[in-house]
Amino acid sequence: MAYNYNLDEIKNKLKSIRFEFLVLNAALILLGILMVCFPIGFNSIICLAVGIGLCIWGIVRVISYFRLPKENVFGSFGLVQGGAMIGFGIYFLVNPELFIQIIGVSLAIILLVTAVVKFQYAFDFLKIGANYWWVHLIGAVIMLICGILALTKPFGIANIIMIFIGFSLIFSSIWDIITVLKISNILKKGVKSAKSKSKYVDVDVEDDNE
Repeated sequence: MAYNYNLDEIKNKLKSIRFEFLVLNAALILLGILMVCFPIGFNSIICLAVGIGLCIWGIVRVISYFRLPKENVFGSFGLVQGGAMIGFGIYFLVNPELFIQIIGVSLAIILLVTAVVKFQYAFDFLKIGANYWWVHLIGAVIMLICGILALTKPFGIANIIMIFIGFSLIFSSIWDIITVLKISNILKKGVKSAKSKSKYVDVDVEDDNE
């Protein structure tokens, strides 16, 4: 019966990972939509959001530190982490120029990392013999090109770059959601198959000598 418990535990972990992945990509889709709809004011909007987010997160970390029991205080860096987050948050709110300079490069790097992950998906699907694995390979190549273009900025106009990165993030996130649902379905079938096999393996055999 321990074997079945492990399979159920794996299934629950897969659900948790899938949920987190879907939430992350939904947030990236929203980010892409904001970049496409508000390319001019996007930098200011995202800088304001990040600054406020860091301040709130830092305050929560500081409060959590002071609410820790005395025996758990040592080894906890909540006060330092919270103070650093609040400091960076205030800096971004007061002096957003630095963040604005690195935001485009950061998003371009996200596209490149996403392209690498998509290459992994493509070869994973090829390895398990899934149909249309080459479609994921094409998607990886497209995202690689988008990342390189966003990083090198051949357009020369900030607004066009923001719109381009926004569309790329939307395309990449939708693609990732479809991919993770496919992978989840494949793994779910594998767990069900292993469970059905375990019914025939996990059988009590009585000893005739007893």
